[in-house]
Parts: sequence; C-alpha cells; structure tokens
Amino acid sequence: MQKPSSGVGQSAAQSLVSLSESGDAAEQEWWPQLRTFVSKYEVLWRMHVEPLRSSNSIYLRDGIDADFETFAMNHYTAFVNLARVLDKIQRRSDDLKYAEEIWSNLQRAAEVAENATRAFKKIYRKCTRADPRINTSKLLAVTESIKKYRNVLHDRMPGTLMDSSGTRLIPRRETMDKYSLWTTAMYYRDDSDFVPVEAQLQNDFARLCAILQDLWSQIEDASRPLLTNKDYLALRAAGTARSSVGSVLNPYATSGTFFGPQGPVK
Repeated sequence: MQKPSSGVGQSAAQSLVSLSESGDAAEQEWWPQLRTFVSKYEVLWRMHVEPLRSSNSIYLRDGIDADFETFAMNHYTAFVNLARVLDKIQRRSDDLKYAEEIWSNLQRAAEVAENATRAFKKIYRKCTRADPRINTSKLLAVTESIKKYRNVLHDRMPGTLMDSSGTRLIPRRETMDKYSLWTTAMYYRDDSDFVPVEAQLQNDFARLCAILQDLWSQIEDASRPLLTNKDYLALRAAGTARSSVGSVLNPYATSGTFFGPQGPVK
C-alpha cells in the first residue's frame, strides 16, 4: 500500500491505512484480538502516528516534533503492554502463579496512556492556543486500583490458594492486608475473601480497556478540528525521510530497539 510522505493533505489516504496491513509486527499480530477491546487505538494511530512515518516504511521520519514522537512512543507502548497481558492470560502463564507481573503490564499500559495524553495536550495547545477538554480521572483511578496487586512485585508474594478444581485464588483487593501472612490464608481464611486470579485479571483488563476507549474517544473528538488546522498539519509534517537504521530481523523496531553495525542499540 502506498503511503503519503508528509502530514499535509493526508485525510483521504489515512482512511485507507489499517493496522492489519500497515502496523508493525506486534500490531499486525495482536490487532485482530485487541480491536474488540480498544478499537480507538487504531483511530488515533491513523490520525497522529502513521502520518509521522517515512513513505513505505514503519519508521518515523528524522526530525519530527518531539511531542508527536512522545505521543507515538507512549501510544504504542500502551498497545504492546495490553497485548502482553492478553497473551499471558490466554496462556495462563506460569499457571498465573506470578500474576503480579501481569498487573505490572496493566499498570504500565495505563501510565503510558496518561503520558500520551499529556503529549497530545501539548500539541493541541501549540496549535490552537487553547486547552482540550480531556478528563483522565477514570484512568488515574484505575491505575491506583491496579497498583494494589502490582505493588506485590516489591513485597512478599501473596498467599494464593488452589480450590478443588485447580483454580488459583487470590485475596480480593479490599482484603489483601488481612492476608499479609501465608498462614492466615492457609488456616484462618474466609473463602469469600478470595477470587479466581484469572477472573480478576480479565476484569481488570476489560475495565482498563473500557477506560482507554473512553479516553481515546475524547482525544479523537478533540483531534477533529486539528486535522484542518494549518499549524497542526505543518507540525505533523515535520521531519525528513532517511534510510532506517532498523533491521528487518528486528520486527519490533518501532518499540525502541534498533540494530546498528555493532548490534542492538538500546
């Protein structure tokens, strides 16, 4: 598919691009599953990320605006972490014994989505001299909620249980402190204080995705007038196409690892 080389006059061409055909390896692999949860990811990618690429390339142009690049990097990182969560849940990674690592991916997805939103607000202000009306309170709230399980990474492992059917259970958020000792969970537990780990992960994943959908819908609405704003279009079109230092052997090059003459550059 032929891609435009600059950010000006791209609206018609943008309607043709899709993650399924023009995303990088991770996006093409996971978009068929994630689009059900976060369809607005592609909408913002089409508006604010794909136009930053060199023609016929997944690589960003050299010299693009720093706020655009910050948006692109954080938006992509949110996607990758959501993909990691979905993959680990579906594979029941390590029998979900180390589920706090999955909550860490969820937290990172939420935090980088907030970073991307800040970058978008800066772009909006530069181009309109006004503030976009974007409410991140739900995102901040879910981030704090996720931290309850994620913070176990920095503490002792929680006491998880296995029921008679082999389902792994974990204390509910509101009862975590009650079971700070393993023996309390073993001998003095109230079964109603526990929830299946997989169910909790699925609920938290779905909840975060719903909040991201709402946030990205807000950004989409704020973006519509930008697409005909001359300052915005000029800013988005900045940069020069260069031969990429990335390697086709590195399918996730847009995530930040590139291959140079001496190997990976991090």
